[in-house]
Amino acid sequence: MDSDGLVACASVGYEPGSARWWIQRSDLERRRRPRLGGLSTERIIGAALDVLREDGLDALTVRAVAERLGTSNASLYRHIASRDELIALIGDHVMGDIRIERTGRGWRADIEVLMSEMRRVILDQPLPDAAGRNMHGYGPNMLRFVNAAVTAFDSAGLTRAEAVYTTIAMIELVAGAATIQRSRSGRSPSGVPAGAGFDELLDRLPPDDVAALRETGDVYLSAPVDAVFAHSMAIFLDGVTSRLPASH
Repeated sequence: MDSDGLVACASVGYEPGSARWWIQRSDLERRRRPRLGGLSTERIIGAALDVLREDGLDALTVRAVAERLGTSNASLYRHIASRDELIALIGDHVMGDIRIERTGRGWRADIEVLMSEMRRVILDQPLPDAAGRNMHGYGPNMLRFVNAAVTAFDSAGLTRAEAVYTTIAMIELVAGAATIQRSRSGRSPSGVPAGAGFDELLDRLPPDDVAALRETGDVYLSAPVDAVFAHSMAIFLDGVTSRLPASH
């Protein structure tokens, strides 16, 4: 045990981000006896985020974070066993930025806020999408978000099973939309990138394959990303509404 009272968790071997790993982290944090100015999970995450934002994922190592904190690798390894653990902690930490609000305007308004907040946080967070996809969603902040969504869908009148399935579908919709938006080919506030020559391209394709796009291509190219996301939410929530019992 180190001077802060936290043993390293490398020897147990649970996969970072898994439920067992989070249980272990929780147990270790409860046993920790922090000293003033000593290392803490919060300080480590803050330093790791600074490295990510300034130098990118390739630069994120235990050594780089230790240097940022002005401590030794050995001291940091007593708290964080690997780079994957750093990523798991960061991934859940950023989910804590999601504001969970009860709007007072019903389940649909509450879910719209949740979806918008999740999208905002994913777009703003510094982890590349591939890194986040490799981690399980068992962190306390992610589970807090999932619980809020299931609660809202349950209050709408869905069965518990339907509320869970709908929450999973909602998360996949928002995460997928945000991932595409963050990519080089993602839609922007002014539409899709690299659209010059679109009409000429359509002229070179079999007419029957692109007949609808000949009529609507300008809309396809210019539709702003925020409007597309709002439309996606509306379609999704209309579908949820159609499955509610008549009494709701």
